[in-house]
Amino acid sequence: MEPSPSTAPDSARATAPPLVARAGVGGAPLASRSAAVAVLFLLRLAILPWLGLFNDEAYYWEWSRRLAASYYDHPPLVAWILAVSTRLLGHGTLAVHLPALLFTAATSLVLLRLSLDLVPGRRDVAWGAVLLCNAAPLFGLGAVFTTPDAPATFFWILTAWLAWRAVNGAPRLWYAAGLAAGLGLLSKYTDVFLLPGILLFLLLTPHRAWLRRKEPYLALAIAALAFAPVVLWNARHGWESFLFQLVERHGGAFRPWRTVPRFLAAQQSLSPLVWAACLVGLARSGRAARAGSAAAALVFGCAAPSLAFFTVASLFTYVNPNWFGPAFLTLMIPASAALLESRSRLVRLAPAGLGLALSLVFYVQAISLALPLPPRLDFATDLVGWEEVGARLRGLQASGAGARPFVFSRRLQLSALAAFYGGDGLEVTRLGGRRDQYDEWTSPEALRGRDAVYFCDDLKFRAPDELPFQRCEAAGELPIVRHGRTVRRFFFWRCFAYQP
Repeated sequence: MEPSPSTAPDSARATAPPLVARAGVGGAPLASRSAAVAVLFLLRLAILPWLGLFNDEAYYWEWSRRLAASYYDHPPLVAWILAVSTRLLGHGTLAVHLPALLFTAATSLVLLRLSLDLVPGRRDVAWGAVLLCNAAPLFGLGAVFTTPDAPATFFWILTAWLAWRAVNGAPRLWYAAGLAAGLGLLSKYTDVFLLPGILLFLLLTPHRAWLRRKEPYLALAIAALAFAPVVLWNARHGWESFLFQLVERHGGAFRPWRTVPRFLAAQQSLSPLVWAACLVGLARSGRAARAGSAAAALVFGCAAPSLAFFTVASLFTYVNPNWFGPAFLTLMIPASAALLESRSRLVRLAPAGLGLALSLVFYVQAISLALPLPPRLDFATDLVGWEEVGARLRGLQASGAGARPFVFSRRLQLSALAAFYGGDGLEVTRLGGRRDQYDEWTSPEALRGRDAVYFCDDLKFRAPDELPFQRCEAAGELPIVRHGRTVRRFFFWRCFAYQP
């Protein structure tokens, strides 16, 4: 009788090299690591009401007011989540930010559980991995700003953990893994890279016997069924979302001298020391996987396909750090182990310490703008001034003669933030610029003949001279002043009789 796939690898595990080579020599006490994660969660919760909306976050909030099976830029799950959150908590920044923090907490718990399964008895490694993840500024930003990355990252690690449990004695969890993978795809297209990662894990280990069983294929069918609404939406919309992600976003001329340095810089959003530790973890897990370690094969498989794809893509286009962020999740485990093996206390503690320091500096800057950084280099300036902008737009709308004018900008981020802070009485859209979801919602013919208020900022100043209105006239400026210095400036125009 052929052995069950759930038990066939047992003999192999007796001789396969472990993911973690040897016990660590020290580091922060276990209680300190877990306490640091808990304190960081409470700190993030405390600052949420004081944080302004991130520009893309406001755009996804706009989606939540117009629920659909998918959208031009991404699949729909973030919109569905924000719809629930804002209906439960009302209109406010806390309702928009909170899902990110909850998903980050859930991601941390699953990463902890997966780490304990992959390196049994090494709670120091497991909590070290969770601390590294929470310390990395990339994930720190994702913990307070709700974007598709929040659910995508959670379902990525959940799928990996469920797949591991499925091949180690709980075969029915294949179906839960399939559902988690489908929800990941409903969050963000980049979760597709986990599927070849799971396949790589199976092929590199005796768990390949599962490829002769029905469970993995039924799991794949469940994932496809969960993702079906996005496919149907694309079919009805000329496949425009798929084309945007596959062609527009990742196509481009071969220019590595420009794009690769930015790709390398983007990876430093993990913090340079956490990134370096993860690269050590990638190399170690790759070697151990080739030598037969199933745990190492899962870690390596969850990272390699995504990192390989975006490394190639970086030869042709700019790659943002959040696109490949989930690939580093499982690498936190061997990274934590490698750091704990060091005899240097500085080496053991510096990666998490530097990452936490950078994250804390950003949080302080985001709510206070206390540091006098150049506005064009300060991401936090995007978060401030929007209450004043909303009030100015309402005033310009109310002072206009005739029918109520609509409000627009050339950038989806500005339009979305104006919609959030301007209130329900403000009709906002985006005209000009690259295509996005506003094109699905806006009918130029329906706007024909109407007056409008146009605005932009000094970061990307552009007057409305060439826009199709009978005429436009300046309607003032709005400096955003914090601590006695102007951190941003907005410009407004009245435009008359739109003629598309």
